[in-house]
Amino acid sequence: MSTAQELVERRSTGVMAAGVLAEGFVSIGAVILSIIGLANRFPQIMLPISTIAIGSALLFEGGTITARFSSLFSLARVPIDIRQFGLGMTTEFVSGIAGIVLGVMALIGVQPLVLIPAAAIVFGASLILGAGSTARMNAILTQMTEQREAIREVMREAVLAAAGMQILVGIGAIALGVVALTGINPMALSLVAMLSLGFANLLSETAIINRVTGAARRHKAATA
Repeated sequence: MSTAQELVERRSTGVMAAGVLAEGFVSIGAVILSIIGLANRFPQIMLPISTIAIGSALLFEGGTITARFSSLFSLARVPIDIRQFGLGMTTEFVSGIAGIVLGVMALIGVQPLVLIPAAAIVFGASLILGAGSTARMNAILTQMTEQREAIREVMREAVLAAAGMQILVGIGAIALGVVALTGINPMALSLVAMLSLGFANLLSETAIINRVTGAARRHKAATA
């Protein structure tokens, strides 16, 4: 492996680690804030702040995807079509910005029980649309491993399970947002939606960074 390629891999892995760490912190923050709100401790403040945190997490995720591309292009032994990931990136950026804007408006008192459920719907749609690109990225990382076929099959099943979980959480967030917009306990339903979204982001990013760094280590050892 050339020195230039090693430098690119180190930089992309570092950016991924920093982005996932930042996303992990804001996702944990969203989970904690949602739990505090559900405990009836300042829910009018906890809800919009947790919404802003989820939007920030999606922005961080969109940014780290660029670094993942750099790592995958340098490590992959299978063809990669960037069009398979473009929708996921665009969705994460747009939904992240929209969620932050809606959360800030709700925080200053502009129809919070309307804007926050709307943000939950946007976030849920983002998870559903981004599940395909996440699954494809994990599938590529699985194909890059040197493990036996049985182990690779287990990894593929785990990838599908992670994508299914992401889709289910997205559907749940949309359903909660829609019901909240009808006026049925909007505060509690929105807090539950943010709680589930925070957990989904946290679990998804932890799994991806582990696969990327593991693939990078195996590739480096094989080419040393």
